[in-house]
Amino acid sequence: MIFFLLVAIVAGENEAVLDYLGLPLKARYNYHAVVHTIPKGGAFISQYGKLTRKGMKCPQNVLMLFGEDDISKRNQIQFVLSSSSSDVVRVSTELNIRFVHPLCNVSGYWRVANSSSPLKEVVMTGSKSSNDSTFTIQKSGDGFYKFAFGSADKPMSIGLQPIHVSAKLILSKDIDFSVSFHHVF
Repeated sequence: MIFFLLVAIVAGENEAVLDYLGLPLKARYNYHAVVHTIPKGGAFISQYGKLTRKGMKCPQNVLMLFGEDDISKRNQIQFVLSSSSSDVVRVSTELNIRFVHPLCNVSGYWRVANSSSPLKEVVMTGSKSSNDSTFTIQKSGDGFYKFAFGSADKPMSIGLQPIHVSAKLILSKDIDFSVSFHHVF
């Protein structure tokens, strides 16, 4: 009976989110989020804007981009814990996610845009103290992790909305995706 309780504590809500090497994720450390549920792999989370005739368009959306070999478009993210005595990121813990070096004049904090459209997009204009910037990391069924929006007791899945050769991150019940985290040294 004691063994069962110990396993439940270790594998339950106190379970650390692990990077691809099996090490616990730490708040304020830099990571790349690599997408695993895409056929052929080679996708990652980015803030990369698109080139136009007038130069680089400032991005607003958090995107999934293809191109495993293009390191320049792999943007580093950090996890900011809202309240914790530890710096270890845990499954289902409420946190903020931010790009380390946001492009243009945006905060880099992820938030879900409050629009009248049924499509609720993840954008980079959030703040550390706003409810629309609260996320959690959940375990996915394939041994990786997935992002969710909102409080730990009522998380809403983050999915993908395909656009050209990338995809926007959106609130979605249908199209969630799995990621692993790669620590940037």
